[in-house]
Order: sequence, then C-alpha cells, then structure tokens
Amino acid sequence: MTEATVEPALRHAPRPFSAANLRRARSEARLTISFARRELHSKYRQSALSLFWGIVQPILLVLVYAVVFSQILNVTGGNIPYLSFVVAGIVVWRYFSAGLNQTTSFIDRSSVLSKVYFRREVIPLSGCVAALLELGVGLVAIVAVAWIQGISPSITLVALPLVLAVLLVYTIAIAILLATITVFVRDVAHAMPTISQVLFLASPILYPESQIPSNLKFLGTVNPVAVVAEATRAVSLEGIWPNFDLLMVHLCIGTALLVGSVVYLRSIEDRIVDVV
Repeated sequence: MTEATVEPALRHAPRPFSAANLRRARSEARLTISFARRELHSKYRQSALSLFWGIVQPILLVLVYAVVFSQILNVTGGNIPYLSFVVAGIVVWRYFSAGLNQTTSFIDRSSVLSKVYFRREVIPLSGCVAALLELGVGLVAIVAVAWIQGISPSITLVALPLVLAVLLVYTIAIAILLATITVFVRDVAHAMPTISQVLFLASPILYPESQIPSNLKFLGTVNPVAVVAEATRAVSLEGIWPNFDLLMVHLCIGTALLVGSVVYLRSIEDRIVDVV
C-alpha cells in the first residue's frame, strides 16, 4: 500500500469504536508498514550487500569501542566480559537513537502530508518500526556473543519482553514528540546531534553504572536508556532478575509520555501541513 492509496474518507475522524474507526486502524497499520519498508529500502538502496551493512556496521563499531575502552582506557564490564557488555549497551542505544533520528520526519515527508490525510504519528512511528529489524538482529547478537564468551542463556530471559516494552514506549514517544516540536522549532534539529552525543555519554553504554560518581547515581534511575541497558545486561548476561519496580515505573512514565505526545500532535496536526 502506498501513500496515494490512503482513503480520502479518512480526512475526518470517525467516532471511537465504530466500524469506520477499525477500518482506519487497519489502513494506517498497513501504511505504517509501507512507510517502514520504504525507509529500509531507501537506507540500503543501491547497496550491493543491502541489509548486510546493517549487521556489519554495528559489529565494527562495537569492536572499536571494545578495543579502545577495554585495552586502552582499561574500562571493564564488572562481572561481564567487556565485549558482551558493550554489545548489549549498543543494541539498546541504537534502537533508542532511531527515535531521536525521527526529529525531522515530518519535514522530510512534507509532500505526503500535504496530499492526503492520515494520522500524523504514522510517520515517526514507521521509522521506529523499521528499526525493529536491527533491534532483532542485535538481540540475537547479544545471545550469540555471550554464548561465545561462555555465558549460557538463563531463565531470566523471560523478563526481556518487559525490558523491551520500556524501550519501545520511550523511543516511540520521543520520536513523535520531537518530530512535532521540530516542525515549529527548527533549532531542535540542529541541536539534536549534540543532545544525542551527550545522552550517549551520560548513559552506561560503554562503562558500568558502578563507575558513575555517587552524586550522579540518580541518573541511572531517571535515565530510561540507563535503566533499559542495565536491565538488558541483567537478564541476558548476568542471569539475574531486573528491578521490576523500576521497570514498571518507567513503563508507566513512558506510556504517559507516549499518550501525551499523541494527544499534543493531534491537537495541532491541522497546523503542521501549513508550516512544513
């Protein structure tokens, strides 16, 4: 399904729980998948190795980090082999950064927005859906590298879906919110590379949370990236149960942020077409 085939009748929102609303949901789900496929195709277009680069690039990045931080800076992963430690952190970060990368998604899709009506959150959401492919590959890589380094899968892996749920709701919420704000405040797009780098360095991706100074320990609790990264390592590498109370708090906060982002977007969606 392409953008041009979205039903014109969807210009006016039907009443909740109506048959028309269900048809809208199915139509926009197909549109989200269509956008996600287009994004993947565009990302790897004219590449002889196609999605192969989506696997090789993160591996090379992890190897560079592993050598620099473990061999040169003497950073350790605590009880976890450092390579496995870094892989788990990078997998979490790369998916979250996919949400940050949706900052200009409305601006980039301005031609589509002006032609046909559909729920605007479909656009940043499709970018997050496309990133699920790399997330899936990354999760397999965590288990594979851990196994190579002598870490066997544990029953605690059953808690991984809850950890991923926290990652998903925050990533999608941030993607929608940033894309909406950037339409009206273009400076956000220029500031995002710096913000992203600061957030990356402030999160325990390349170093364990234990190395964070005591006066900054609260960052490991309030930073969702840190919470998800530590929980991912706990269930997949250490064989221990995550902090369920903290995960549930963040799941509630992330869900509230997601709902708020969608509500805010829908309250001003009529203005977006005029501005972009």
